[in-house]
Amino acid sequence: MSRLIVVIAVFMAAELFAADGEPKPLPERDAGIAAKYPGDVGISKDAAVVFSDDYENGKTNAENNWGGVAYTDDKTNVFGGKRAMELKLVRPGEKKEAGLGISHRFKTGYDTLHLRYYAKFDKEMNLFHGGTHDGGAIMARAPGVPDAKPGIPADGKNEYTVLLDTWRSEEKIASPGHIAVYVYHPEQRHQWGEHFFPSGKMLPYGKEPGSLFGKGFKPRAEWIPEQGRWYCYELMVQANTPEKRDGRIAIWVDGKLIADFTNLRLRDVDTLKANLISLGLYTQNDLVKKDCIMWFDDVVAATSYIGPKFEKKK
Repeated sequence: MSRLIVVIAVFMAAELFAADGEPKPLPERDAGIAAKYPGDVGISKDAAVVFSDDYENGKTNAENNWGGVAYTDDKTNVFGGKRAMELKLVRPGEKKEAGLGISHRFKTGYDTLHLRYYAKFDKEMNLFHGGTHDGGAIMARAPGVPDAKPGIPADGKNEYTVLLDTWRSEEKIASPGHIAVYVYHPEQRHQWGEHFFPSGKMLPYGKEPGSLFGKGFKPRAEWIPEQGRWYCYELMVQANTPEKRDGRIAIWVDGKLIADFTNLRLRDVDTLKANLISLGLYTQNDLVKKDCIMWFDDVVAATSYIGPKFEKKK
């Protein structure tokens, strides 16, 4: 996987799992941090928030950016305020592989992290996977392990990676494809990681739907984002307690929980914590022939559920 591989939160496992081991319900809608800060004004000062970025000053607060990240003030491509981040891949480019985005390392790692962001796919995008990734990621890296480490499996001590991604393998499926998470984890059966879908389907080497995710797993409908409109995405990664299967990954769209993967083993040592986030767009797929553009805005990373940007009352 590319540099795209890359927000962060601290929950104890007991907070997300009942005494009998069944996963507790997760908050939804306006039950998060954002509801306390209409328009996100002042949200960066909340004790649970560890990162925020709205691009209003024409740059990113993230420590790294690569590949030609731009900031637009075109109102049609801004969600809130005056500016948004614009990622554009020109196809065909000089190289088959192309990517751009931002990433941020934390000095302190977190056992649980939430990453909320607004994103829009250009109406004309025609994405194909694999070798293509788009969205936000939460990652853990042990000391000395690089941000990007494509094709090196997770072993429980070196890393885990969770990217909120899409998957489209054929023309009859609408672009950008079905929402999924792309995961490097200690039980991955493929060198290049695996995609988990809300229904419980896994690619490649799919198992019986939901079989990895334990008895508390609830299959949900597959979903394809509509290109040309903004959505609020939120990704949560809770690392498991070593020697227990209480890891959890969840996805919200516009405040609705659309995927909840339970019973996960993401690490074998408690020193491996989420310490890296990223937003990006990447492809090396020859089927992707048209220029690809995505916009991102109003990014927040926190140690608890964030929720959609809460509008000010008039």
